[in-house]
Amino acid sequence: MRNCNCSVIFCKLLLLLLFVRLETNLRAESKILKRTKRLTSPVLDNRTHAAAKYVVSIRSRTPQIRFGDNHFCVGTIIAPRYVLTAATCTMSTFMVPHQLRAIVVVGGTPNRLIRVAHTVVRNVQEITVSKNFTENFKHNIALLKLTKSWPTDNPNIDIVQLPQSAPNYSVEHMVFGWGRMYKGGPLSGNLLHISVTLLDHEACEKLLEIVHPETICAGRFELGADESPCAGDTGAPLMANNTLVGIVSQRLGCGARAVPSLYTDVWYHIDFINDTLHNASSRPTANHTTYILLLWLSGIALRRKYTH
Repeated sequence: MRNCNCSVIFCKLLLLLLFVRLETNLRAESKILKRTKRLTSPVLDNRTHAAAKYVVSIRSRTPQIRFGDNHFCVGTIIAPRYVLTAATCTMSTFMVPHQLRAIVVVGGTPNRLIRVAHTVVRNVQEITVSKNFTENFKHNIALLKLTKSWPTDNPNIDIVQLPQSAPNYSVEHMVFGWGRMYKGGPLSGNLLHISVTLLDHEACEKLLEIVHPETICAGRFELGADESPCAGDTGAPLMANNTLVGIVSQRLGCGARAVPSLYTDVWYHIDFINDTLHNASSRPTANHTTYILLLWLSGIALRRKYTH
């Protein structure tokens, strides 16, 4: 009789543990669903699909095992031969500039792991980092000049509109990327987007204390979900109405619901962008590399990884 009672108690405990495990998994999945919206979802609108044409994956030259597993940053097409991204995407953790032959840019592939007919891979000819870039992420912006222009007849590739004025804080903004679907989670295969709200500098400083004037602060706190870019999303576009507004600079909000993330303000740097686009042929190519190397030799390190 005693053995029978023990067996019943054991079975009840086992069922209880299984129930707790199932409930925990369901809660985790619910959080992930709140955090992400997949481009392949039928509920997404034409604006979302159109935005995918502007977004590119920045990768190391050689995949580890399969196509697309070498992704580490995101960029946006702003001209036939130019991609805009974060300056920190152009260098290693210790601010050593990536060699041009070590990185490639991939466009026309909403799923970074699947090479389709419209997928285009481009090598990088030149990297231009803002001369005002510092180790604490100020002016975190760079342009990649490609060896060849993007094709003009590719339905999966297009040039984004650059801003004509300062950011509009009253409209919805979206961020696109292939980064981790949640803090510590896997990188996304499909391009994902999140919706965020811009915070003015006064409100942002109450949360982060120090906010530089050339950055944009954004998050989404009322949803009770992690609506922030994560590792692998650095350099990703912050967009409104198919216009590039910002670039993911610091992913502070990943895994922290009450903390916004910081974006480089594209409008603030519009002169730098236009000067780079229009004066490329006459600009020295070594200046910014030398500048970054001097920072590195001075002992400045970013202590940051893109996908970890």
